[in-house]
Amino acid sequence: MKNVVFIISILLLYSCKNENNSHFSFPIQLLHGNSAKVWILSKSNISTDPYFSSLENYRKTLTFHSNNTFRDQELIHLGSNRGQTGKYKIKKAEKDSNYEILLNYSNEETLKLSIHSISNSKLVVKARLNPAAIWEFNTLKAPKI
Repeated sequence: MKNVVFIISILLLYSCKNENNSHFSFPIQLLHGNSAKVWILSKSNISTDPYFSSLENYRKTLTFHSNNTFRDQELIHLGSNRGQTGKYKIKKAEKDSNYEILLNYSNEETLKLSIHSISNSKLVVKARLNPAAIWEFNTLKAPKI
């Protein structure tokens, strides 16, 4: 009887250990809002960044969906089928304990965004471009009435 209890205890502990290793601790719902969430590029640390527009209507937007797809388009085209689409993955960065968003565009291009911080309304990432850029995204705000 003691052997059976011992074996069951070991199996339970092993199962718990494996279950803990498979949990993903990134708060993914902040990225896609449990459906779809639009992020607007509002700042770049590079003054001549070709991805950043000083004209608000032409700013880059990323819309992340809960099915791991995304759309990259200008704000003026939001709601249309214009822009690039693809799939995204969140993974742990190899060099540190931060997370990365891997944007795999349908045209086979890939863009890595290292997440510096994320909240419900603000996302700060380091875009792995040449030169690397720090981008700040904000979510759409409700209209003022």
